[in-house]
Amino acid sequence: MTLDRKTAAAVVVALALGYCLAYQPSPSPRPDDRPVLRWIARAAKSLLWIALVAEQPPKDPQPDHRVAQNRIGDDGYPVVDHARGW
Repeated sequence: MTLDRKTAAAVVVALALGYCLAYQPSPSPRPDDRPVLRWIARAAKSLLWIALVAEQPPKDPQPDHRVAQNRIGDDGYPVVDHARGW
């Protein structure tokens, strides 16, 4: 496919027009018509930040959950405790 001057000019004009339309200043925002929902959202965000900061670290050392705990069963064969692996 060959690109002639008319096609190249049309592509450049279309890109310039799209750029100009995309970056026009937006109209002024609407007045806040949902003050209760805005207050609920702000309170939820604040409480989540407080919960993040207020949580205490665990007191006891935590076991390594990445390793499954092996034990010997009643029949003498090793048994993998799958519940400890998660």
